[in-house]
Amino acid sequence: MTANRLYAVITADVIDSRHIESFRHKRDAKLRPLSRLHLRDKLIVSEFAVTAWDEFQTVLSKPSAVPRVVLDLRRNFYPMQLWIALGLGKVSEPRKKPVNQFAGGEAFERARLGAERLKDDKAGKDRPLTWFISGDEVFDLIANTIYRLHDTLLQDVSPKQWETILAQTKMGSQELAAKKLAVNVSTVSRNLRRAHFWQMEETCKAVEKIIQAYF
Repeated sequence: MTANRLYAVITADVIDSRHIESFRHKRDAKLRPLSRLHLRDKLIVSEFAVTAWDEFQTVLSKPSAVPRVVLDLRRNFYPMQLWIALGLGKVSEPRKKPVNQFAGGEAFERARLGAERLKDDKAGKDRPLTWFISGDEVFDLIANTIYRLHDTLLQDVSPKQWETILAQTKMGSQELAAKKLAVNVSTVSRNLRRAHFWQMEETCKAVEKIIQAYF
């Protein structure tokens, strides 16, 4: 184990992947550039590793990177839906690649438990999409409640609104996003508002601060 250092592990599953045509190609086309982006920004310690047909995981460089990586996964994998489980704790061999062969420890164990919780059929239609297990019950209650509400908002976002979100994220301003989409700035602004874009960004920043306060 890396002495006393805490990491976060993400285990993500693509929901209903068997119904997605050319799934493997589409999965890799989304995952590879995202790995490069997150490595460049030092959010993850190694690229995402595919651990099963519809599952992949990685070790984040620090727990506070979780909200940004989760939001990027949601945005970039759309229209695919993901279950995203987060385990916080110690990790053995975090930088050996691929992580699913060399790394282990409590953060991986907790992420696995979170993934099992997300795929539990007993939850029915109210099944969450994001789940934290950190070893701190109060933090888990706060984080899971926030993301339960956050993920509910995501269910109402239309394809056109997601297109606007992706353009805004890539271009960095509403004016440039409008040019890319060949629409008025007012249309971009309206789509972002109706898609709860600013709430997504605020959730990301708030949870980052909460994680820093706890860990």
